[in-house]
Amino acid sequence: MESGPACDIVSNFRAILDTVADGVIVIDEAGTMHWFNPAAERLFGYHRDEVMGHNVSLLMPEPDRSRHDGYLADYLRTGIKKIIGVGREVQGRRKDGSLFPMYLSIGEQRQGDQRLFVGIVHDLTRRKQAEAAQRRDHEALRESEARFSQVADMVGEWLWEQDAAGRYLYCSNAVESILGYRPEDVLGRSYLDLMTFEDRRHWSEGVPPQGRNARPFQRLVNRYRHRDGHEVFTESTGMPIFDEAGRLLRWRGVDLDITAHKRFEDALRLRERAIEAASVGIAIADARQDDYPNLYVNPALVRITGYPRGELLGQGMAMLQGPGTDPEARAAIRSALREGRVYEGVLLNYRKDGTPFWNELLLSPVRDEAGAVTHYIGVQADVTERRRAEAERQELEIAKQIQLSLLPKAPLRLPGAEIAGVCVPATHVGGDYFDYFSHDGRVDLVIADVSGHSVGAALIMTELRSTLKAELRRAHEDRAAPGPAALLGAVNAALFEDLQGAELFITLFYLRYELATRRLRFANAGHNRVLLRRRAGTGCVELDADGLILGVKREPGFEENGLVLEPGDCLLLYTDGVVESRDEQGEFFGAGRLCRWIGAYGDLAPGQLVRSLLEELRGFCGKAAFEDDISMVAMRVM
Repeated sequence: MESGPACDIVSNFRAILDTVADGVIVIDEAGTMHWFNPAAERLFGYHRDEVMGHNVSLLMPEPDRSRHDGYLADYLRTGIKKIIGVGREVQGRRKDGSLFPMYLSIGEQRQGDQRLFVGIVHDLTRRKQAEAAQRRDHEALRESEARFSQVADMVGEWLWEQDAAGRYLYCSNAVESILGYRPEDVLGRSYLDLMTFEDRRHWSEGVPPQGRNARPFQRLVNRYRHRDGHEVFTESTGMPIFDEAGRLLRWRGVDLDITAHKRFEDALRLRERAIEAASVGIAIADARQDDYPNLYVNPALVRITGYPRGELLGQGMAMLQGPGTDPEARAAIRSALREGRVYEGVLLNYRKDGTPFWNELLLSPVRDEAGAVTHYIGVQADVTERRRAEAERQELEIAKQIQLSLLPKAPLRLPGAEIAGVCVPATHVGGDYFDYFSHDGRVDLVIADVSGHSVGAALIMTELRSTLKAELRRAHEDRAAPGPAALLGAVNAALFEDLQGAELFITLFYLRYELATRRLRFANAGHNRVLLRRRAGTGCVELDADGLILGVKREPGFEENGLVLEPGDCLLLYTDGVVESRDEQGEFFGAGRLCRWIGAYGDLAPGQLVRSLLEELRGFCGKAAFEDDISMVAMRVM
């Protein structure tokens, strides 16, 4: 049994020290251990009897074991406390040599001249193990979050956290690639601040904020405004985080940029609507089956063929072919399909009710990644009316060439007069007619306008020309030359029945000029008045005579007038297409402007005059086309 002051102290507190959970060790000034409680026995693995009387350095690892006595001597000599009264973490050494972390607190007690030191040792092994496990878990969590954030950034996912009011607490780096903002630019801002005006109004007004807090949401499409101003579509998924009392703490979620996908979907939807609304028939056929059955047909194809959609689907378009379909066209289609080529052509097809129609067909192959043809897209248009119009235009073109061939081929130059004319039909075939011819010392001029611009008008014009030629030939054979008025009466009588039946009429002005006497006689059947520009004047005079248009009455009666011309005088005969030409604002060229033009340019030779006047009319109309046929004849007295 120990004796002395140390033993007395220990004896006084033995009951207490033995129940303390931490190790308690009492040493003297020499470092010798005088007390070692049961907790210390459990910590260090020594029985009290094994350590009592030994130096406390027995419980220390190097280098503290070798240095301990020096530390204690320094304190006793200097009184400077380095350890005493200061707790700190150190390492202890067990009996088996293993080390463990502990927290050491040292107190000092004096008994007369002797000093005793009480050390309290707290085992930190479990805490250190727990801390190490927290550190490992934290590091693993940090690495996991970093790895997840990197993956999210690579795939363009924007990770975020918001407080209960929707203000951002955290944003991953992907927000910069999606919206152009750095994460620090977004923190503290509400998600509404980043949205387009329309979505901001929708979420702030259309949907109550508390409704958003009720439950998680998935694949919610939002529209944000990029920092540079353009619109960004995201697909948002989020969930609320609640505390133990059920109060909303924050939101956690992710947004995926779907702008490109949304644009593609919109373009695809627009394309589908365009196909559905197209005026041409469109069919998509399966090229992997021998009969190329239709997988899709648009409404226009239903309308063109007369077959319901259900009867077209699953069938090949060969069902539209019939007895009149060109065998060569059939063979060409089969060959193109077999060889995976494009086919273009027009062939005769038949509707469900049996009526034929001309089908302008375009077949285009669709290939997969390997280059194999998987589908064919057929575009079909009913061009029946177009082909009919083309045939009619071709016929009209032929009629036009015939009509123009009946007009004078060149100007007429006589010893006392020069004559030239021009005709420009407003369409392929017009109803205008002019002519001039010389016989027996005189020259006859005629200009006429048949109502309408059809082939019928051209035929009546041809008949008029033939009738005039016949009347003049008969007069020449009878050696009797009827005047212009009598000639108009004969022509009216010859054409009256045809004009009545065709519901057409003719305006006509006829002049006869005697070369020797320079005497001019004329008659008018409701046509525009002839303009006379005297050689010494700058204006013009209108020549006219009473008379109805041809084809109105069987015996209308025509007035005949006359006058004497002088060398240098100029006559202009014209149809109403000249004065009724309009500019882009709708203003007519008019008789007054025509008269002034003749007054200014009447000295021109007839051929040059009609060409210059035609260019004047074209310049006046600008981009506007002539609405009526234009014919002009000019005569200059020599």
